[in-house]
Amino acid sequence: MKKILAVVLALVMCLAIVSCGVDKQPAIDAFNKTSAAFNEVSTVINADIESYDEEFITVMVDMANLLNEYQVILSDDTELTQEDVDAMIEWFGTVDAWVEEVKAALNA
Repeated sequence: MKKILAVVLALVMCLAIVSCGVDKQPAIDAFNKTSAAFNEVSTVINADIESYDEEFITVMVDMANLLNEYQVILSDDTELTQEDVDAMIEWFGTVDAWVEEVKAALNA
């Protein structure tokens, strides 16, 4: 009986360890906020794209590509470390700051 209980306990502990993953939800929430703001600004820019220099457009396209990559990573079963999630959230903050700068310039 003790052996069976020990085996069952060991299995439960293994399942608990395996099921412990990094919570992606903070990154998903940050992504949703960032992508909505980014899309709003990119819609305005795309309406008059000739008014912007090539470097600015390149930065915007690079950000859009990385946002798309992060969307795939966050929506599938990709295993992430806490460092991965933290790096994503930090980058989303960088994009948010860029979007705010662009909005300020557009409204000036």
